[in-house]
Amino acid sequence: MDLILDDWQKQFLEYKGHSLTCTGRRVGKTYIHAVKACKRMLEKPNTRIIVASLTEDQAQLIILFAMNYLEQHNKKDINKKSTFTNSKKITLKNGSSIMARPVGNTGDAIRGFEGDVLILDEVSRFNELILEAATPILLTTGGEIWMCSTPFGKQGFFWRAYQNKDNRYKIFQTNTEEVVHNRPISESWTEEQKEKAIKFLEEEKREKTELQYGQEYLGLFLEELRRFYNDEWIENVCTAEEVKPEERQTILEIGYRFAGHDLARMGGDSFTAEIMWKSPRGKVRHIDHYSRKKLTTVENENLICEFSKKWNCTQSGIDAGAGTLGVSILDHLIREPMMRKKIIAMNNRSVVIDRDNKEQRLFNEDMHDNLKSMGEHGEIQLLNNDEVKASLRSVQVEFTEDSHGLTRVHIFGNDTHAVEGIIRGAHLANQKHSNISVSYI
Repeated sequence: MDLILDDWQKQFLEYKGHSLTCTGRRVGKTYIHAVKACKRMLEKPNTRIIVASLTEDQAQLIILFAMNYLEQHNKKDINKKSTFTNSKKITLKNGSSIMARPVGNTGDAIRGFEGDVLILDEVSRFNELILEAATPILLTTGGEIWMCSTPFGKQGFFWRAYQNKDNRYKIFQTNTEEVVHNRPISESWTEEQKEKAIKFLEEEKREKTELQYGQEYLGLFLEELRRFYNDEWIENVCTAEEVKPEERQTILEIGYRFAGHDLARMGGDSFTAEIMWKSPRGKVRHIDHYSRKKLTTVENENLICEFSKKWNCTQSGIDAGAGTLGVSILDHLIREPMMRKKIIAMNNRSVVIDRDNKEQRLFNEDMHDNLKSMGEHGEIQLLNNDEVKASLRSVQVEFTEDSHGLTRVHIFGNDTHAVEGIIRGAHLANQKHSNISVSYI
């Protein structure tokens, strides 16, 4: 079934040259970049297209869209012998290819390649070092940059490129509200889908702050939104290596180990297990990171028990505030003899009011502050892991003032699952543990 393209998508397909696509979420920007890549490869033999994204899952998404398009429209042109089944590369019989490269935190994974088109996906989240490594692949080919992203505050490469002071890019811009309301009804966009999408946006507008909704769905660059963990902090703190086999027994025998978990439903959420080791010297080291999507309640519970047993954790923290998935999981785990004295309810939405500074905060913000402070004082070392770094980069902060003159601190992000586990593990590790006792926060 062919999708009916929006007007902005049709214009994007026809344009040749450097482009910047700035949109709200879920408007079809990834799909249309994949379609344009396929058309370019078919029209120009030996075209080399490289897709750069922060993580492997993101990088492979455009490849999956491209493969689906080619399978439907140009199956005979695919060179099956040279096309990888792991969603990393597609090669055509005319010599053209498209390759996905997860560039991580520095862009080193893209160095040494040469291309005719460089697609930068969700570039607003990129470290500046990535751009330094990525763009030179076009130097000898005179190639094109196609970048696309939802904004991420008035900061970084994407914001500067969007300003387009030297007219280097053709700017394509739309937002989620426009697309949802104006997309023509068709087999691929039914009246029922439209009504559900409009209702969902109305719910999101009520639940999110004006700034948060403006960035995520209206595609606006907002001065008031900033990253909470900057690149310098991440580079200084994310230096721990994976635990070596010969280290494991020592870690299990001395100090304390703490688990922080973010819980996953059957939707797009990710379960994470983040394990912290507090050495006898008081330093905290991140020793294990695990993530997995689409879990049942029982699978969440089993994984929490599994990691607690694997590392002999003293405590394991989960979000178990009213109305959360964690409430039912907590109820089950406190009945387990192994977990009864270890599982700790850490309610993200518990309110803390600082009258002296006229601030109203949530416990979630206090945990982020604790992690940031520990990092600044050299008290914690997080894993040198691309997923962990990408999660840290996704965290944003905004400040708003309520009717009582209290400043509300709001910390949020789109890929914070790993960080949610990390802040819980770090908070537990930063308490005094000479006499361990059960407490519910």
